[in-house]
Amino acid sequence: MAYQDKNLNYIDAEAYDKRGESSVLENYVLELWQPFLKEKIKKLSAGKTVVDWGCGTCEYASAAAEAAAEKIYAVDDSEPMLKVCREKLAGFENKEIILGSGFHNGIPAGAADLVLTIGVWEYAEPRPLVGEIKRLTEKGAKIVVVFPNIYNKLNTERSIWRKKRIALRPGFIKNIFKNDFTLVESASFGMVSWCPKKFQSLILPLWKLGDFIWKPFQKFMPLGINVYYLFERK
Repeated sequence: MAYQDKNLNYIDAEAYDKRGESSVLENYVLELWQPFLKEKIKKLSAGKTVVDWGCGTCEYASAAAEAAAEKIYAVDDSEPMLKVCREKLAGFENKEIILGSGFHNGIPAGAADLVLTIGVWEYAEPRPLVGEIKRLTEKGAKIVVVFPNIYNKLNTERSIWRKKRIALRPGFIKNIFKNDFTLVESASFGMVSWCPKKFQSLILPLWKLGDFIWKPFQKFMPLGINVYYLFERK
């Protein structure tokens, strides 16, 4: 079942969370990225105030809750996604779940020790988003940034299907952050391309081989489906 409508609005949160069951490609990418990101978030969240900007079903906010974050703000513009988010964070008391665009969201300026921006950069205008991140943070705050990589073949194909460019150049993201933030670390993996679902299991060994061969070079020339950056507010 599709989890987005024709306008790319998220309409089925349960289907979104189960997207790894729908194709070998989705499952391979999720198994690479989700454990990696959750481990990073857990290490950064303990005792901190976390803003998950574009939280979706709160898969990553849940990692912050598991790490005993001090407070979590979860913001998204999709009520179906927030319904599942509320269920996932039901056992975490100090939270605010906010339905809205992410801008003018009522979160106090400078409140965030950690801001998560995962899976939102293809939907939001990058420069205003950086401006909002600046408003939310003060010196020393950390920002997790994960965005579709323009150098990945799959994102080129997705851009053609959607008739708009969804992927971003890693250098562009570094450039719009450089005045106010320091790049702490980076990573990229998931060298995949589109393939009909019935053939994906046959192509999977090639995706794995590509990741293995290019792994030492991803930091310098990222070719994975997404790029991860960790920034710190100057």
